[in-house]
Amino acid sequence: MKTLLTYYSYSGITEKVVGMFKEVLEKRSELMVQRLKPKKEVTSFFGQCIAARAKKECAIEEVTLDAGGYDTIIIGSPVWAFAPAPAINTYLAKVTGLSDKKVIVLLTSGSGMGVKVCFKYINNILSSKGASDISEINIPNSRMQDRDFIISSLEKILEQDPRKVELKIREG
Repeated sequence: MKTLLTYYSYSGITEKVVGMFKEVLEKRSELMVQRLKPKKEVTSFFGQCIAARAKKECAIEEVTLDAGGYDTIIIGSPVWAFAPAPAINTYLAKVTGLSDKKVIVLLTSGSGMGVKVCFKYINNILSSKGASDISEINIPNSRMQDRDFIISSLEKILEQDPRKVELKIREG
């Protein structure tokens, strides 16, 4: 199994979660991790929030944009003003090869406000690109020190059989 984990972290919070995910994923699959880096970073949090809320994109340094060779794709972002970071917007606009792929969306959040809106926005983009199995993980700042919570959030999704989830939805 091959996994592509792409994330953006401004303050290091999302990167901390990704570090814990890496420990789990390296034992289970061939893993490629890439951190999105804007070519010109907006340095004020307020400026970042305004850009995120407006669903703006930004120029990013070169990364793998073709996810076709991977079985699982994980995309991680902080939630800013009900939206993903501009670097993630750029990645979502340009990523290819998502048809029939398992995609896990990782969000880190402060207050938790805006998480549902952000998941919906990202999921709509992923669905339009053919992703067929989209899962969501939110790690709020209040759980950032809870290593077991973070790791188990990922493990639960990795162990899900999509056919069982579909059956449960149909029966339920």
